[in-house]
Amino acid sequence: MLVEYITWWYSQGLLKLFKYLKAFIVILANVFSVRMAVTTFFAPWKRDNTPTKGQPLDVKFKIWGFNLIARGFGMVIKFFVLVVFLLVFVILLALEVAVSLLWLFLPFLVAEIFLLGIFYLQS
Repeated sequence: MLVEYITWWYSQGLLKLFKYLKAFIVILANVFSVRMAVTTFFAPWKRDNTPTKGQPLDVKFKIWGFNLIARGFGMVIKFFVLVVFLLVFVILLALEVAVSLLWLFLPFLVAEIFLLGIFYLQS
């Protein structure tokens, strides 16, 4: 029974752990809408774009300025969203590495703690 447990722990259990850890990364990317932020990086914020067709030249310059500001604002917001995503991603990745290492050594830790408990009970 112990051999079956160890076999499961280091085969199917480890694969399931990696599947769950990958799901956390996918969820994080969805929460921060990374795909949308990257694909619409140069798009105006909230698609706020004013058409210039049929406007006098001075109004066109004002509209172009407004459209340029809207695009710049959108880029800044999306840039900060991506930076925060990268920071949270690095933290999550560090936690996932720690969990993976803990998973690998946990059976040995449990056995060690059990043996230490028996040793301290006898002394």
